[in-house]
Amino acid sequence: MHAKAESVSVPPTGADPTLVTHSNGWVLRPILWFAAASMINAILHECAHAVTAYALGIRATLFSFSVDLDLAHAGLNERAWVGIAGPVTSLLVGGLCWFTYRRARHSAIGLPLVYLSAFGLSMFFGNLMSAAFVGDFSNVAVVLDMPPAARYAATLMGALSLIAILFWVGRELRQWAPAHMGAVTGVFGIIALPTLIGTAAVILINQPTPRSFVVARAAEASSWLVAGIGALVTRRNHQNRGCLGLRSADGVAAVLAGLVVRLMVRGIPVAP
Repeated sequence: MHAKAESVSVPPTGADPTLVTHSNGWVLRPILWFAAASMINAILHECAHAVTAYALGIRATLFSFSVDLDLAHAGLNERAWVGIAGPVTSLLVGGLCWFTYRRARHSAIGLPLVYLSAFGLSMFFGNLMSAAFVGDFSNVAVVLDMPPAARYAATLMGALSLIAILFWVGRELRQWAPAHMGAVTGVFGIIALPTLIGTAAVILINQPTPRSFVVARAAEASSWLVAGIGALVTRRNHQNRGCLGLRSADGVAAVLAGLVVRLMVRGIPVAP
């Protein structure tokens, strides 16, 4: 008699067998990086405001999602430079991560790069979208006395760009969902859960915060519906993206980002 052969799951060639995803574990890394990428980009964005203010001789207090400036002795040009520094930094970070992702999409660093580029680019174009209302570009527009037509044109450009970026993000994230997952299940795990849990985590880590902060994070989360649509209309191309098992570097990045945010919550004086 012959022994019955057992079915063995073999990881893809070149993959680390200790990192092969099982059951629902594949959703944990996207949740972690959604929150971490949001915090990392916010830290860099606000630090850019504060560093620029320092360089221009303006006193500032750095917070996790804002910077209080002493503008009593600041001219129009100085105020404009400080205002635009944050969005431009976000654009540079997002663009660099996107450029790197194009060459590393099949590696372990691919997933973090998707989220880092998404939040960096979204912060820039989200600010541009609000140019006619509130935010960094709105403040710069007021300082420079830009005409309403120019501000509404910037808002339209920002909105269309933001939609295009999040649609692209959804298409990319769809490729990271496990091959055996259907489209709806994959989108729920790779986009919906990270958005909901990641946003809640960011709000919690930033406590205490004003109600406006919570409303802003909720509005940002709702914009990820576009990413969900992009994922739903995209077919998985069957190329292995893998690497969804949690790694120690993921935890280190998230913990460090959270600790920096907690330090910034109470305010850090930046005096020239």
